[in-house]
Amino acid sequence: MPLIIYLMLKKLNALILGCIFLFVTPIMAVAESTSDLLVGTHLARVIIPRAVVYSDENMNSPLGYISNDRLITVGNPRKKNPDLVPLIVYGRLAFIEAKSIHFENESIETLNAKRGAPREHNIDIILIKPEEKLSENNSAYFAIHEYGAGNDTKNLYSAIEGNEKSSIVGYDISLIHRQVNGKMFWGGAFEYNTITSSNIDLSFYVLKPILGYTLMRTSLFLLDLNLSFDFTVGAQLKIKSNLDTEPNAFIYGPTFGGKIVFFPNNKYHLFGVMAYRNYKVLQIENVYDSNEKLINGIGSINGLEIGVGLAFEI
Repeated sequence: MPLIIYLMLKKLNALILGCIFLFVTPIMAVAESTSDLLVGTHLARVIIPRAVVYSDENMNSPLGYISNDRLITVGNPRKKNPDLVPLIVYGRLAFIEAKSIHFENESIETLNAKRGAPREHNIDIILIKPEEKLSENNSAYFAIHEYGAGNDTKNLYSAIEGNEKSSIVGYDISLIHRQVNGKMFWGGAFEYNTITSSNIDLSFYVLKPILGYTLMRTSLFLLDLNLSFDFTVGAQLKIKSNLDTEPNAFIYGPTFGGKIVFFPNNKYHLFGVMAYRNYKVLQIENVYDSNEKLINGIGSINGLEIGVGLAFEI
C-alpha cells in the first residue's frame, strides 16, 4: 500500500511542476527579450569634429552631422556593414560610422538614474544641417593617363616618320569639391599631354573645369560620372626636320567619362578613369615638311581615355 501511494504522489508532483513551467517559460522568454533590447542600445560619444549621419547604409544621402563630444544613443553595429551603427533621427532609422564614435562604459540605466526619470535621447536637437563650405569636403587627385590621338595625328606621323603614333600620354592633377547634402560635385584639373617621335613632338597644357555626379557610393567604392570642357593654355607642334618656325595650336573640346574611387571613406584613395575625349584643333590643320611641301596636319583629336591614380582628402 505505501508503494502505491508513493507512485501516485510522484506522478502528482510531475503534473504540478508541468503546470508551473507552462507559466514560467513565457515569463522567462519575455525577460530574455527585454534583456536583449537593453543590450542592443548603447550610449556613445562623438569623437570627431563632424560625424556625418546618413539615411541609408550605402552612405549616399547625408542627413547632417553631429558635433564633437555629443552623447547619442545607438544600436549594435550592422551585420551587413560592421563599420556602421544605427540610430534614430526624426523618427526614422539612420546610420553613423563606427569610427566616428566611442562607446561609453557607463550603462544607459545608470545614466538615466543620474538624470532622474528615464528618457530617450533627443537626437533631433543636436543634428545640424551641413553647411556648404569651400574649405571642406575637398579632394586632390593625381593621375597618369593615355588616350587616342585620332586619325589626323596618326596620318601626320605616318607621312613624316613612316610609322603611326596612335596615343597621347600625360599626367594631371584635379581638385574636387563634393556637396555635403547631395551627389553633385565640381572642380578643375590641370594636365600636361604629349606625343613624341624622333622628328615630331606635339605637347600641350590643358585646363579642365569639371562638373560631376556620384552615381553610386558604398564603403568600398564610389562611382562618379563627370563632364568637362577642356582647352589648352599652350600647345606647340615641333617638326625637327622642318625649316619653318614651329607652329602654335589651340585645342578645345569636351570630355565625358566615369571614375571609380576605392575606399572613399578613408583619407587616401585609389582610383581609375575611363572617358572619351573629342577635341577640335586649330592653327595646325596644315603643316610643311622639310621640302616645304604642304601636307595635312591635325584638325581633331579624339579617342578613348584610361587612367589610374592616387587621391587624398584635403
